[in-house]
Amino acid sequence: MTAFTERSPIETGFSSVFAERIAPRLNALEEKRRAVLAVARRHAALALAAGAGLGLLFLLFDSGSDGLAGALVGFGVPLAFGGVAALLLWKRQDAKWSGSAAKEVMPVVCDFLGDLTHDRDALKGFPLERMQKLGVIRRFTRADVANRLEGTHRDVRFELVEAKLINDKGQSSMNADNDRSDSSPRTQFKGILMRVGVPDPIPARILIARDYGPGNKLISMFGGVGRDLPKVETGHDAFERLFEVHSDSPDIAKQVLSPGFLDSFVKIAEAESGRRGAKGLEAGFHDESFFMALERDADFLALGKLTAPADEIEEDLHGVFDDIATARRIIGRLHGDHPER
Repeated sequence: MTAFTERSPIETGFSSVFAERIAPRLNALEEKRRAVLAVARRHAALALAAGAGLGLLFLLFDSGSDGLAGALVGFGVPLAFGGVAALLLWKRQDAKWSGSAAKEVMPVVCDFLGDLTHDRDALKGFPLERMQKLGVIRRFTRADVANRLEGTHRDVRFELVEAKLINDKGQSSMNADNDRSDSSPRTQFKGILMRVGVPDPIPARILIARDYGPGNKLISMFGGVGRDLPKVETGHDAFERLFEVHSDSPDIAKQVLSPGFLDSFVKIAEAESGRRGAKGLEAGFHDESFFMALERDADFLALGKLTAPADEIEEDLHGVFDDIATARRIIGRLHGDHPER
């Protein structure tokens, strides 16, 4: 594949860039992919063989007192561990290949779009602590962030990352579904975290939280940060059906959350949250920033599948442009625009 078919407005003009800067690198990328794939297959095979070998040893030295069932368990457990190890080793190589593809392709995409940078490892991190203190994300003990995008759109600075937040602590708490958690690790969030600059700093904490109806009080009782602040009535029916606002300065919150902004926020919730609907979005204002947490299951800026030839990267590129268009579309909606790609 040496051509790129432009499908959406954000891709306009990229076909020539693809031909000049990406297509000539595809052969080298394919050689690298095949080398990584060979390592992945070898490591996975070794892990499976080790698991099967341990299982056979168990069968050979087992006294047989537990009969056929015991023999099957003795063989199956080591084999299962081998399968898990094989999967983890495969994922490691898959991530290595995806990183190589991103290193080659993303700088070209960012140059094409202008005033945009990408860091797959998110070395600059993200202000997770500020979002947690505001209540936009829940308490977590481990954070995995990647694919950091930073740039400007509509003269507005923004940054976003793909994030998975996990709470390892075995504390009794209430989750979003009003179920008491157990001691096992819990994924608190998976999706995109975004920070958008605001023109004038806001001297207040403003949390836009999901409305769980009767469950709101329970969430507040069991550690719902931000929900302990005074509730602010917006008078916007469509917004109030989905969200509730809490702020340490209700007067400022009412000034910031104008009817136009609330209209736009509802549209973002309906259009960008996928199958989760409004439950997939929470947000808040503090100082110079507007924060958003948008849950999603799909990977963000996914590039390169280990089992797919490098010259089939076009579909992944369309996905990358769609992901970047999501960020632009959100900023546009905050300005009251119609949807844009």
